[in-house]
Amino acid sequence: MLYRYKPEEGRNARQTAFWLGEGMIFFGCYALSGTLEGWPSLRAPLVGDTQVQIPLLGMDLTGAFVATIVVFFALSYFFLRYLAGEKTSNHLIEVEEEMNKVTWPSFEEATNSSIVVIVTVLILMGFLALSDFALGQIFKLILWGRFGGA
Repeated sequence: MLYRYKPEEGRNARQTAFWLGEGMIFFGCYALSGTLEGWPSLRAPLVGDTQVQIPLLGMDLTGAFVATIVVFFALSYFFLRYLAGEKTSNHLIEVEEEMNKVTWPSFEEATNSSIVVIVTVLILMGFLALSDFALGQIFKLILWGRFGGA
């Protein structure tokens, strides 16, 4: 379904968008599950008076769990439909085409650029600290007529 429109183009961008979206949906449903577990009516067992455990997951089958699973699959379905749409697919295909045009720096270029950035930040930090100290001393002298210490 994800590759219904122009199936041979933009596969990496579509897959990346799908898995990132699914991760966000999962995280949201996990948070929703925790919220719903706080409701006594949804924490009660669904079958009889005893809790039924779901094999492999080690979780109790409660109303909160079932509601969360329903929300997860509904959101996943609609997200997949959204990604499979023509407009979204065209956008992701264009994104992948543009990313293929990017000239990525080598490891050495990235390392050298990082060193330049770190040194620049350290120099700027020192300059700002020195300026702050000097201006603080000047204002102490102007306002209270004393220099140095507190």
